[in-house]
Amino acid sequence: MQLKISHWLFLCLLVAIFLVPAQVRLVHAQTTQQTPVPQQTPVTEDQINVIARELWCPLCSGVRLDACELKACDQMRQEIGLKLAAGDDLEAIKTYFVAQYGPQVLGEPPRAGFNWLAWILPFVVLLAGALFLVMRGRKLLFVKPGPTALPTVGPTVASNQDEPYVRRLEEELKRYD
Repeated sequence: MQLKISHWLFLCLLVAIFLVPAQVRLVHAQTTQQTPVPQQTPVTEDQINVIARELWCPLCSGVRLDACELKACDQMRQEIGLKLAAGDDLEAIKTYFVAQYGPQVLGEPPRAGFNWLAWILPFVVLLAGALFLVMRGRKLLFVKPGPTALPTVGPTVASNQDEPYVRRLEEELKRYD
């Protein structure tokens, strides 16, 4: 009697292993076929390019995703199309690509942490340059007049060693008169 019970248990185990999952798959297939599939509108190239204009190629430097001709960028644009068809919005797609390729795919440094320096430093340099030009321009344009020397009245007395030069100068001046 003991042998028959073990055969019976073995047979039940085989049925449970092989037939129950098949039945579950059939029931699942029937329920998925009976539910109406929502009609999706096809995603256009323009919709893909609107998002691709805001992303940058991770392989090329300084090339937007919509203008890049690499095969990898074609695949990224296809991925954008799939995400749009699935109903994802712009921020979700950007988040996905940042997780895949890093923040350089956004084309700008994120506004957090040490990267704030990249946003602030150009304005600080421009302000310092403008301040330098104003201060330097003030010195160049508004020169303070120093004390002026009064012209001497009357002839000056020349020393003995300057005498030959003074005579020669007077001769030269007479020639031009």
